[in-house]
Amino acid sequence: MFRALVALLLLLIATSHAGAQTLEDIDRREAAVMEAWEATPLTIRRAFFVSEHPQGFGEYIQRANNVFKSDEQLVAYAEPVGFGWKDIGNGEYRFGFKVDFEVKTAEGKVLGGQENFADLSQRSHTHNREFMVVLTLKVSDAPPGDYVVEYKLRDTTGPKTTSFSLPFKIIK
Repeated sequence: MFRALVALLLLLIATSHAGAQTLEDIDRREAAVMEAWEATPLTIRRAFFVSEHPQGFGEYIQRANNVFKSDEQLVAYAEPVGFGWKDIGNGEYRFGFKVDFEVKTAEGKVLGGQENFADLSQRSHTHNREFMVVLTLKVSDAPPGDYVVEYKLRDTTGPKTTSFSLPFKIIK
């Protein structure tokens, strides 16, 4: 009886590992994800205003609304997808964005903006895909009203670009 229980236990252990994933399995699937990523146009997965500066990717507190007092900072959070990496030697890659912005009226009239507002480049020993863009803007001279901020991201490793717009309201 004891031998039968031990044999059954060994059989259960062996079969539970038979379907387990290996690092090679993960690497094959990762290669397929990378192939799809590189074929994807530069896109924004999600973008919105946040209550405070996030500490890391996905670690945000989405703002309950897009209404700001005239002295408040607008902190935008965005997750780009489809960006590239440039091999810079020593086993490292560079990736990131140069960012431009425009502030417009709700009707689309451009009120101002800036090219090369931000340079959000990073270095890594891996092809990071979890990358957040956090942009802080203060519009203290704007009178109360409805506006739109449009951010344009330019991939620092190639010709890909994308943009996203966030409407907001300024109150006294």
